[in-house]
Amino acid sequence: MKDNFLEEIKSQPQALEDTLKYILGAGRPQFLKIRDFIKKGGITKLIFTGMGSSYISSYLPYYILNQYGIAVEMREAGEFLFNTFPRVKQTCFKDTGIIIISQSGESGEIRELLRDINAISIDDKPLTIGITNNPDSYLAYMTELQIFMNFDVEVSVTSKSYVCTLLLLYVMAKTIIGEFFSSEEEKQGVEEVLREIKNVLQDQKQINKIWKDLVPTFGEKIDFLEILSRGSSLTTAHQAALNFKEIVKSYSEANSISTFRHGGIECLNENTNIVILSSDKENFDLNVQFIENLVKKWTFGRLLHITNQEFDDRVKKLHDNSKIFTYKHGIKDPHLAPIMEIIVLQLLFYKIAEKKGIVPGIFLYSHKVTKDV
Repeated sequence: MKDNFLEEIKSQPQALEDTLKYILGAGRPQFLKIRDFIKKGGITKLIFTGMGSSYISSYLPYYILNQYGIAVEMREAGEFLFNTFPRVKQTCFKDTGIIIISQSGESGEIRELLRDINAISIDDKPLTIGITNNPDSYLAYMTELQIFMNFDVEVSVTSKSYVCTLLLLYVMAKTIIGEFFSSEEEKQGVEEVLREIKNVLQDQKQINKIWKDLVPTFGEKIDFLEILSRGSSLTTAHQAALNFKEIVKSYSEANSISTFRHGGIECLNENTNIVILSSDKENFDLNVQFIENLVKKWTFGRLLHITNQEFDDRVKKLHDNSKIFTYKHGIKDPHLAPIMEIIVLQLLFYKIAEKKGIVPGIFLYSHKVTKDV
C-alpha cells in the first residue's frame, strides 16, 4: 500500500503559497464583501460549521473575532443538521452569516444542511459562504459567496487542506476586523510564516532532527495522548487529537488546561503522555504554572512542550526535567502559530505510526469524503 502521507506533509509549503496567491488575487473581493456585509450592519452574527478538521479549523476565527466583540458560534455540521437546526420559523438566521467549510464540498452532512438552509424563505435566509477546494462541488454551487483553498488534490489523512483552511480563516477574520488588505505588514507577516514552514518541510535534515529529538524519547510507544492548550492553540490541540487517532490508530483527547483541571487531572499517572501548546505570552505563563505543578506536586509520564516563547532561568530549570521535551518554533503571531504547531505534530505522528508498523495516513474504516450521514 503506497504511503502518500509524508509526500503530502512535505507539499504543504506549496499548498500554502498557492492559497496565499489566491487570497491576494481572485479571492480578495470575496473577503472584502464579507467585511462590508458586517461593517454595514447587514450581518451581526457568524456561524462556522463543518465536519472533522473543517469544523476544528473554526476555532481560529472563533478566538480572533470574539475578542473584537463579533458574535461567533461554532456548530458541528452533523449536530447542526440533526439537532440544532430550527424547526420553527427560522427568523433566528436573519442578519446571520453561515460559513460552511468542506475540502471536498460534497460531505453528506454539508449537502443536507445546505438543502435545509436554502429552503428558508428569502426574507429570513442567512448569507451563506462556502469554503472548499472544489469549485465544482455542491457547496460551491449552493452558497452565495465562495472562497477556494486552491491547492492540488489531497488523498491521505488531512494535512494541507487543514493548514490552508487555517490560512483562509485567519485572513477572513483579520479582514473583518480591518487588519488585512489595509497594510502591507499583515501580508509580510504571513509570507514570513510561510518561509519558516518551507525551511522546515523542504529540508530533510530539519525533519530528521525532529524525528531524532522527539521520537525515541517522547514518542515511540504511546497508546494514549493528552493534548492541552489555551486560546487559539486549542485549534491545534483538537486537530492533533483527531490526527493522532487517524494516523497512529490510538486514542487521544484534547482539552483546554482549565477543563483538564476539572476532571481529567484525576487520571494523571506515571504513564500519562502529554503535549502542551504555548504560542502566546499570557497563555505561556499560565501553562508554565501548570507544568510546575506537574513536576512538583502531581505525576506524569512524558511531556512535549511546543512553544515560541523565550525561557528565563526559572523556566529553563523547570524544563531540564528528564521527562520534559521541548520544540521551539519561530512563529510569533499566536493566531498563525497553529499552522506550525500542527506540522510538527504531523511529522511526529507519522514516525510513531511507522514505528508501530502502520502505513501512516491510510484509512481503515472511513473515507476521505464521507457522503453518507
